Amino acid sequence: MIITVVISIYKDVEALELILESLSTQTYKNFDVLVSEDCQSQEVANFLQNYQTDLQIKHISQEDKGWRKNIALNNALRNANGEYLIFLDGDIVPYSNFVEMHLKHIEPNRFLSGRRTELGPFFSKLIRKKKLSYRTIERLYIPLLPFLLLDKARHAEEGVFLKPGSYLERKINKKKKKNMMLVGCNFSCFKADLERINGFDEDYDSPSVGEDVDLAWRLNHFGVTSKSIRYMANSMHLYHTRNWGNALKENDIKMQTKIKNEEYICLNGLKKFTKDVLR
Repeated sequence: MIITVVISIYKDVEALELILESLSTQTYKNFDVLVSEDCQSQEVANFLQNYQTDLQIKHISQEDKGWRKNIALNNALRNANGEYLIFLDGDIVPYSNFVEMHLKHIEPNRFLSGRRTELGPFFSKLIRKKKLSYRTIERLYIPLLPFLLLDKARHAEEGVFLKPGSYLERKINKKKKKNMMLVGCNFSCFKADLERINGFDEDYDSPSVGEDVDLAWRLNHFGVTSKSIRYMANSMHLYHTRNWGNALKENDIKMQTKIKNEEYICLNGLKKFTKDVLR
């Protein structure tokens, strides 16, 4: 099976270098990488052109016209070599066994739903400036946890690694419903399942919902349900400020309308349809 790791990025070369470094030292090696850029940054292009690695990396980009991540993700679907896709955001550094953990839990008619711990500003800066290795945090996560919390880390429990099949992992994850929320920065699925629902809905032109929650309810309709890989396929989100405005509320309203209209195959996705075509 061909595996592609899709990285969604907007200009952040510093974080991209950390992600690629982590991917180059994964416990599982047989995958390629697709960097899907929601702009056309010369800095990113120069970096990737000169970056020395054993990874197979493909770079695609699009004109910067504001937030158009879902369009970039659909471009990634069109260009990905893999029949199975693992999605990462451009500010998410994966643990060393991240790819292995995704592959270990692949099932037909399932998408795998991972999580991330959101590091605070101090530790994120140390990692970005390479004064502290992200692998140190991975190895010493529990001893460092009090200091991470002092730095206002969010979802700090998500950085704890639990051995797959262990008593604690089974006890926690068995409670998760099949339709649990998908987080777009750390999930995986078969490419064919995304193609079945016509990919990402490009009607969502601002962050949140469109790249995850909307995707999940449409996949659920076709019997593709969630399997939790929390505490196993772990990752670290590097701190940055957010300015989403009313995007979450507006996108939720938009999704509720689509649910009411039963738009399980989005009209404005990989292909462009009219409502009459889907009847």
